[in-house]
Amino acid sequence: MKLPAKIRSVLTLLQERSPRGQMVRFAFFVVFYYFSRYPQFFLNSHGNCELLLTPIYKQLSFFITHVCCFVFRNFYPDIESSLDHIIYIHGKPLIRFLPGCTGLEPMIRLTFILIFYPLLWRKKIVLWPISMVILLFAATLHFLLLILISYHAPGWYNFAHNWLTRIIFYGFYFLCWLMWEKAIIFHSSRDLSRKLFS
Repeated sequence: MKLPAKIRSVLTLLQERSPRGQMVRFAFFVVFYYFSRYPQFFLNSHGNCELLLTPIYKQLSFFITHVCCFVFRNFYPDIESSLDHIIYIHGKPLIRFLPGCTGLEPMIRLTFILIFYPLLWRKKIVLWPISMVILLFAATLHFLLLILISYHAPGWYNFAHNWLTRIIFYGFYFLCWLMWEKAIIFHSSRDLSRKLFS
């Protein structure tokens, strides 16, 4: 079955290794970022999916709170976390790590985008775990900053939680997109060198 001309032209643009192609793929990334919240809503609203996600939330919460305590132990020797992921400094409860802070939702969204991104599947399989590690780093960094802000400037906590977090995650999303684009450019340059030297 032959695709309509408009669809074929869009698909050609998505594969194009040029600034114009990059702009189209970036627009594709942004549009799919918007639509990727619907699979997230589906996962959050179905009981079976929640049973699957809860253990992952718990493991990520455990990992991030313990990494934060390890990092800050040099500056605050008595920092500790409770079983329900509350961070204490000098015995004072500062901040509680909630499931939404784990970075799992951004990971699910980025996975959804990568599935449809115009990359070879073998590249997607390599880039997916790297992208997940980048978002895990973003989630850990944002929690480290929130601990500092809640301890030293609690009045700024709401602003930092609502805006600083977004800036951090958008920045790391952009980093993932750049990495995917490098994979596309690297693949096309290898194809070109094969054609030149074959």
